[in-house]
Amino acid sequence: MALPSSPQTLACLQAMQSIILTEALVSSASPFAALSASDAARYGVSNAVFIGRPKDFKDAYLPQCCLYVPEADATQQPVEMVGYMGRIFDEVEVHVQAFVDLRTDWYLGEQKVLQIRDALWPAVVHHLLLGGTVATVCDADAREGKGFFYEQIAGVDYRCYELIWWVRQQWQVSGGKIG
Repeated sequence: MALPSSPQTLACLQAMQSIILTEALVSSASPFAALSASDAARYGVSNAVFIGRPKDFKDAYLPQCCLYVPEADATQQPVEMVGYMGRIFDEVEVHVQAFVDLRTDWYLGEQKVLQIRDALWPAVVHHLLLGGTVATVCDADAREGKGFFYEQIAGVDYRCYELIWWVRQQWQVSGGKIG
């Protein structure tokens, strides 16, 4: 079986986004805020599940979920060439963070973040390998990141939950190793 000729990191993030939108449900509905028509067209989704961390945090889109790849430190080597055939293993650690507003009703906010956590885990574990939709994915795992925490943005404290969804991609450089 021929391997893909390049990594498909964006496709991985889009598959994760789709899984969260369709399967991380609370009472049969997405727990994440509905987007305006213009933002839904811009982001390609109807609820606030974003790829990347939004530059402009909008309170209207709470609760929301962000899937992003954090900065790597110098000791990490997520891309590795194996042998002389040009086979590449590429690891991507995606942080999945949910944000909930506590200002109007902190008790309801606490309940909401628990519901989101409990909706995320079954969806992630059930589709750990992204449902087989991304040809490069050969292994995956999930673990709790920060878990429950508070984050302050522009002077406002939000209740959050974070898990980490790790995928390992395998692909091959056309023509083998270039020396």
